[in-house]
Amino acid sequence: MRKYQELLARHEKLVHKLELRNDEHISTHTLSTWAMETSASALALIGNGVVMLANQRWHELSRSGPWYRVQQGQPQGTALLTLRQIAESASLLLKSPQQQGLLVERYQEQAGVQTLEVRTERVGAPTKGRPYRAVLMLAHDITSQVQAEKELEQARATLAQQEHLRALGELSSGVAHDLNNTLNAMKLRLELIERDAEFAERHRAHLDALVRIVSDASTRIRHLQDFAQQRPEPPGEQVHLADIIHEAAEIARSDLELRAKREGIALRVEVELPLLPRVNSSATDLRYVFINLLLNARDAMPRGGTIFVRGTVARNQVVISVEDEGTGIPEAHLRSIFRPFFTTKGRQGTGLGLSMAYGVMSRTGGSITAANRKEGGAIFTLHFPLQASEPQKAPSAMEQPKKPAPQRSLRTARPRKKQR
Repeated sequence: MRKYQELLARHEKLVHKLELRNDEHISTHTLSTWAMETSASALALIGNGVVMLANQRWHELSRSGPWYRVQQGQPQGTALLTLRQIAESASLLLKSPQQQGLLVERYQEQAGVQTLEVRTERVGAPTKGRPYRAVLMLAHDITSQVQAEKELEQARATLAQQEHLRALGELSSGVAHDLNNTLNAMKLRLELIERDAEFAERHRAHLDALVRIVSDASTRIRHLQDFAQQRPEPPGEQVHLADIIHEAAEIARSDLELRAKREGIALRVEVELPLLPRVNSSATDLRYVFINLLLNARDAMPRGGTIFVRGTVARNQVVISVEDEGTGIPEAHLRSIFRPFFTTKGRQGTGLGLSMAYGVMSRTGGSITAANRKEGGAIFTLHFPLQASEPQKAPSAMEQPKKPAPQRSLRTARPRKKQR
């Protein structure tokens, strides 16, 4: 009887422990189900072509299609009608010995309206009774991100084209100036020849033809100079620098995060700006000036680091600095860094980004300079003049710049060292 009572007590303890364990499993399952159903991404577990588990977002996206795989920004291959066919296609790629681990691809709807980033990975191990592996699939809608990337790329191309035309205009102006001097010398020689009455009378037809040719050439060169002449355009609007800088940081954020994630480095942007008065300039031009400076700072930090953007108001001007913790600028390049087509990136750079920034700041009436930091890295300083005729005061409640979204640190964990 005592043995029976001891066994019974032990059995009750085990039953109680099992109940607690079951409650824990049920709670975990319920929490996981809630997370799946409230996720903005489509989640599914597929095995042998059968959807074993999926959330509501999966069923919503399953009604869209057909889908095309996107490679280098263009749809490729044959159309896949449903998400399940996308998962089956990814399963075939995962069986390849060259493909290990997670597979990430982009798919675009046939109408070109919606774009998905699809992540697939094999789960489970094959056994004798079940030779297949299930596939875990996550499809995230990145339509707005792709649209922002296209707009950014289009804006870069437009600004690069404008800077290219400006550089060609400067080159044309210089060539026209030299040709004009040559034509003036020819005009002087013809006038001296015409003073010889006997020679001019014998060769009147040739002299008249030469005078007309020189005169026509001078007219064409004058037209070329008018076309190539650079006239400063007055700024058409007053803008809040703080808003523009925060917007530029948000636009460049995707490129910074992608670089940090791909290379396993730590990248961070710190924006420290006080309440700044408005300045006269173009919001579009300034926005992409700061985008170029942020991306250049990213390229200058192969091992990662922090990009600092700071601002002050001093002596009727706003001063903005963009600093990085990268490799710095060689002293020999500091004088040439703002020249058109000068680049240290080889074929990867156009040499127009900083020259475009220089042109924008010149049209604004300000300036941009480059230097190296004592702590290492480079610093670009931008000076924006303030109008002396208008008293500079803090914006009123109706003119307060919009509050930027909270800045997230662009930071990724460094890969852990393998243990010996």
